[in-house]
Amino acid sequence: MKKILAMLTIASFLFSGNAVYGAGTEKEVFLKGVADAQQGNYRVAIKEFSNAIKIKPDFAEAYHNRGLVYYLKGQGDKALADFNKALEIKPGLAETYFYRASLFDSKNDLTRALADYSRVIEIKPDFAPAYSGRGIIYSKKSDFDRALSDFNKALQLQPASGRDYYLRGKVYLSQKVFDKAIADYDQAIQRDPKDVSAYCDRGWAYQETGDFKQALADDTKALSLDPKYSWAYYDRALGLFRTGKYEAALSDYKRAVKLNSKGARDAYQEFVKHEDSPKNPKAKEVAQAIQDLLKSHRG
Repeated sequence: MKKILAMLTIASFLFSGNAVYGAGTEKEVFLKGVADAQQGNYRVAIKEFSNAIKIKPDFAEAYHNRGLVYYLKGQGDKALADFNKALEIKPGLAETYFYRASLFDSKNDLTRALADYSRVIEIKPDFAPAYSGRGIIYSKKSDFDRALSDFNKALQLQPASGRDYYLRGKVYLSQKVFDKAIADYDQAIQRDPKDVSAYCDRGWAYQETGDFKQALADDTKALSLDPKYSWAYYDRALGLFRTGKYEAALSDYKRAVKLNSKGARDAYQEFVKHEDSPKNPKAKEVAQAIQDLLKSHRG
């Protein structure tokens, strides 16, 4: 869900003065909070929204905005309390449901996240990010047909969204529909040539089709954009081993484990599945070293 949040500016989901009815001191204080939040002055913004709530205790938009700022600061419990209060006062705030859904997702509460995204769509049927968010939840629940339906809808509403192409590509990759996955990653990269994850995932799709040259090129491109992207090292390492570059493969696995030891479990399973008991003495030696390395870090 963080990838979706990265696409959205805080200004998009802060209620501004135009959304606040009435006037007076509470509105003036509220607008100061909006300005501070938009400038990244979160501590001051929280104080201003809190002051607005003291003046007007049923100020739903102020609760929403304060909750959003808490969320951006990583204070999930406070954010959830404010989102709940905002919805208690005004049950039709689609934006609040959206961010509460994202918060539930971050807590792995997929059932409540799904319910909130669906509620957003009921209120705002043309709100593309809600379809994207719900599609992610369906993907996590391995309900790929519904996930594809939601990503298709999101792309219908915002066809320029590289992120939705990427997300749909991940579903196709999970289903092993590699040609469609690659086509969607192509679209994602066309729209955002610096999308590291799209290069990495496209590389994996190419590797699964046996196109090791393109797979290695994509992983290398991903690492040129982000030298600490561990999954590109893991994927490239396997591709290097499968193409006979054994020492280079071991080197990449060592880098990957150093950056992200938690990935060793999945990497071990993929390596065992693909290394196919090499008969070349050097390959055997390196294969054993790789397995020992990954097993020692898989937890």
